[in-house]
Amino acid sequence: MNETHPDARARTRVVAGLLLFSLVAVACGQKPGVHQEIAVGIGSGGDFVAGEEDFDPGTLTDPDGLLDPDSTSLDGGTQGGSSGGGGTSGAGSTGGGTTATTAPTGGGGGGGGGGSATPSGTDRTGVTADSLTVAVHAPVTGAAPLPVTSFEEAADLYWRWQIEEKQNPILGRTKVNVVFKDDKYQPSTAVQACRELAASAFLLVGGGGTDQIQACGRFAEQARVPYLSAGVTEAGLRGLQWYFATSMSYAQQGPVLAQFVKKTFPSKKVAMIVTDTPNFDDAVQGWESGVASQGIDYYKTLKHTKGDTSWINSFGSELRSNGVEVVYILTAPVDYIRFAQQNSGDFQYVGVGISMGLNAVLGSGCPHVDGGIFFSPAPGLDWVRENEPDFFASAQKFNAPADDIGYLLWGNAKVQHEMFKRYAGVYGNDLTREDFRAVLEQQQNLTTKTFPPLSYSPQDHFGGSQIQVLQGNCGAEEYQTLETFKSGF
Repeated sequence: MNETHPDARARTRVVAGLLLFSLVAVACGQKPGVHQEIAVGIGSGGDFVAGEEDFDPGTLTDPDGLLDPDSTSLDGGTQGGSSGGGGTSGAGSTGGGTTATTAPTGGGGGGGGGGSATPSGTDRTGVTADSLTVAVHAPVTGAAPLPVTSFEEAADLYWRWQIEEKQNPILGRTKVNVVFKDDKYQPSTAVQACRELAASAFLLVGGGGTDQIQACGRFAEQARVPYLSAGVTEAGLRGLQWYFATSMSYAQQGPVLAQFVKKTFPSKKVAMIVTDTPNFDDAVQGWESGVASQGIDYYKTLKHTKGDTSWINSFGSELRSNGVEVVYILTAPVDYIRFAQQNSGDFQYVGVGISMGLNAVLGSGCPHVDGGIFFSPAPGLDWVRENEPDFFASAQKFNAPADDIGYLLWGNAKVQHEMFKRYAGVYGNDLTREDFRAVLEQQQNLTTKTFPPLSYSPQDHFGGSQIQVLQGNCGAEEYQTLETFKSGF
């Protein structure tokens, strides 16, 4: 084990189960539904629902009964009978009620420039004179085999480094609150979690589960709350005004993966294993179009029912008997591990990011998953050690896990920070939900050192165009970085 790797022992403390991640793969060891708040301040010391491909946001409907019109009217910061009156001053609590206070105006904090335009929006939920609240939802119930302390101790790591170490306020504010809620890996409970979080947070971040992200994305559209997640399905999300993908969707990654497979394994026969859900249909279409354009020797796409494990042996036997050597697997990580264990050494695994490319998958799946190659929005820790030492310095300073989950949390916060800087360049520090959304959809080449650049337009909120390529290394107990910031092969 590399002696410079500070989280070797932390990765051994894991919890059983599974979590399908999108951007911020988190598990915190809380009881289901527990609300977590982390505050950072200068000098304080403590601070991854079936939709329709041609979804029309102008006629937002709720065929699954997930959205309660009586509970999602958040315009002006009103929620759960607590009036915030967006744009008026109020008690800026981030604990459970509505936060809707008047923010200071003036120059943009955090290196964002000094925009002086007057915002036209009125919803300042989650914003006070000295603090800003961001919310994350993700499955904790039935969580993945992840370091249990990663979220508890690393969720606020980037913000603490900026505010406490760099003395760099965020939009003029000296505190960033990160709140979290378990969505229990169900679309209906995800909507409830997002509804509760939206009452006190400025923006929502989807941390895991394709179905949950889609459900909360639809909620956020109706409730008019900015919502960010890694790219998953496009069904039911493309065309929404308040949803923004912060990495390439599965459909976008499919043709790039086909290019990679053709270049890396030019003479091998290829197949796909995918969970049979409408939310993966666009991923299958993107992949199969790429396969056709690359002229790959392709067997077929095998779909399995969610929650069923009888396919594990039968699919393995079928693929072997038909000469398949490379398998694109798009399913729950626990199913990937089970399939690899039952068919050890028979296939080279590839896939899109980020679920399979987490070091915790190696901890549970090695040696059977050794050598698996997967895309990710973030590079591996081997690259981070050489190119972004601040992450490890911050983890050491604040006694937080320096694992890949922590780095994904760090990178996600870094993207948000860049978004706030762009906003500050227009409006200074006076932050409203409506104007943040409007500014964000105009941004081109929104760049951080961590994740690939993002470019949005009013017509397209799927802003990613590059990926990183990681390969599992059981000897190092980490995914190693093969390629960075690639848009094609």
